[in-house]
Amino acid sequence: MSEATSHQHLLKLALTTAANQYDFYLKAADAATTPQVKALLMVLADTEGELVERIRLMMSTGILDAIEEVAKDTFSYDEPDPTPFGMDRTPFARSNPDTDPRLYVCNKALEKEFSGFTFYRSISSRAKSEVIRRLFEYFVSIKSQQIKRIRRVCSTF
Repeated sequence: MSEATSHQHLLKLALTTAANQYDFYLKAADAATTPQVKALLMVLADTEGELVERIRLMMSTGILDAIEEVAKDTFSYDEPDPTPFGMDRTPFARSNPDTDPRLYVCNKALEKEFSGFTFYRSISSRAKSEVIRRLFEYFVSIKSQQIKRIRRVCSTF
């Protein structure tokens, strides 16, 4: 497999991941009844939609421009906490986390973002190409920011 073909394959995987998360956030926002949850999901959908468009652009124009754009940045992130929300509540709430729809949505969003974070970090850490390593570090930093947003908003419930 040539390097260009390998890059395209990895970008397709990233695109599929981002598109699935975008779709999840839109559907969840449509079903949400709490204004704060709906707003959070729309922000997450917007960010995921921007990532989808960026990946599509990379696939059509090549990734070198994107790498040049992000190469000047250093991507740092804190290891995100995957602990679901609601674990600090009463024993009943811990045994029935689905009873609070806000916590359910927050935990699903957290699960989705952590899954994407882990996936992108795995590719970044195993990449043989510096270009792919840097690109997927960029994706990891986006997921880390998304997780921080989720934690910040959902911790207020």
